[in-house]
Amino acid sequence: MQVEEKLIGNVLVVRLQNNYLDASVARPLKKRLHECTIDGCAKLVLDLEKVDFMDSSGLTVLISALKALRENGGQLVLSGVGPELTSLFQLTRLDKVLQVYANTGQAVRALSLQAGINDEDINMPGPRRSGALTPE
Repeated sequence: MQVEEKLIGNVLVVRLQNNYLDASVARPLKKRLHECTIDGCAKLVLDLEKVDFMDSSGLTVLISALKALRENGGQLVLSGVGPELTSLFQLTRLDKVLQVYANTGQAVRALSLQAGINDEDINMPGPRRSGALTPE
């Protein structure tokens, strides 16, 4: 699974580059999100704009990350959720638990305590970490 990460203020944005989140990529993503929590990340936006398929293992990753962040006083929000995932979240009633924003900019603004974050910053230019996550 390919991801791109950028810290915007005090918010870490993790943008998934694949169009699916299934069992083949769930383990490395779960590991990476867990590492973010251990590293002190308290505010995380998971950008799912490119994802149009998710199975139960993908849902497990979201629930695990949400739980881990909340236990440490943090927050997880989603952005860019398309109609396929919206239907899935409604069917599983996760739409009642997960905070979803139309785009990354709205999600970052909702989590950020800083003023002055603009759309250019939110479009993820500049230094970032990008790469493939591979299973253990």
